[in-house]
Amino acid sequence: MIIVFLNFNSKFPYFCIMNFGNGVAAHRGNMSVFPENTMPAFESAIAMGCSWLELDIQLTACGQLVVTHDTTTERVTGISKIVTQSKYEELMALNFGQYFNPNTPYYLPLLSDVLSLVKNTNTCISIQPKNYGLVKLAYNLVKDLNLLSQIGFNDTNCEYLIEVKQIDSSIPVFWDRPPHTDFETDLFIAKQYHFETLMYEWQGITQEKIDTVKKSNIRFGACLINDESEMKKYLNMGVQHFYTDYPQLLLSLL
Repeated sequence: MIIVFLNFNSKFPYFCIMNFGNGVAAHRGNMSVFPENTMPAFESAIAMGCSWLELDIQLTACGQLVVTHDTTTERVTGISKIVTQSKYEELMALNFGQYFNPNTPYYLPLLSDVLSLVKNTNTCISIQPKNYGLVKLAYNLVKDLNLLSQIGFNDTNCEYLIEVKQIDSSIPVFWDRPPHTDFETDLFIAKQYHFETLMYEWQGITQEKIDTVKKSNIRFGACLINDESEMKKYLNMGVQHFYTDYPQLLLSLL
């Protein structure tokens, strides 16, 4: 789906055309088949036709933007290192798929690796900064690689997303919301800063919320949806964007 956004009277004026595609965002890549946030997980999601890869970024002690979710490496590698206090070379020595398949090595990707992967494809990347100070670094990297038309940002922290809009109002953002936040406040902030999509955890989704958000010219998304019956339910309710660990299943229902 292609959406044209026009705004000339805002603190954040912009004109841009955004193609959100089929609305399937592979959560940390195709992580039901490959280890999360690894190159095979991303390659698989691109190959099956996902419009978006959702991924997490952190900054190493030596200044490299890497793709990994947790503060420490223990859950996915079996060895505990704090990502922000470790050098990239130290992290590259670990198997980031140890929890998934200890006999196959999976290496820690750089954000630049994944960006290069989506170049000349129809897949975009939704970047989730795990710490303050990463939005500008990620944006500059994407700009240098001439891939601004293939990225967005997502997070629960609206400060990160407001920063994105202050840097470049044409970049789409997805605001991830827990189920029991104040909906009116969510909607007010999303309108005020021209967020393109509000993403709600399934426990917080109602038909009334979906209809209200869409009437406000904001897209409605659901996270994290992995059950087939739930996928069908929310598709029928008009949900436009999904984070899922099972992108192949969701694509089969479209």
